[in-house]
Amino acid sequence: MTIIYLNRVNEFAQKHAETRKNLATWKWTVENASWKCSKDVLFDFPRARMLGKNMARFEIVHNKYRLVAFVDYEDQLVEVRFIGTHAEYDRIDAAHI
Repeated sequence: MTIIYLNRVNEFAQKHAETRKNLATWKWTVENASWKCSKDVLFDFPRARMLGKNMARFEIVHNKYRLVAFVDYEDQLVEVRFIGTHAEYDRIDAAHI
């Protein structure tokens, strides 16, 4: 999969040092994946939640932070739409960002 807006992930990791290891693992897993459907996402990330057919929410650092991404299975793209604290996540409509 190709990650769109990877710079958001990298910048967040620079600001929040405790996320670096988890985000590096997330990035490596996504870049080496070839997801065809939401079941593939959940196989690689069992603690993720699908927010509809193409929107996925990932827990970072034991759910202290969250990352939301749109997954385009056909074009093999993952577009990072949000990354932030759990409290920041609670203030957005993650299914429609």
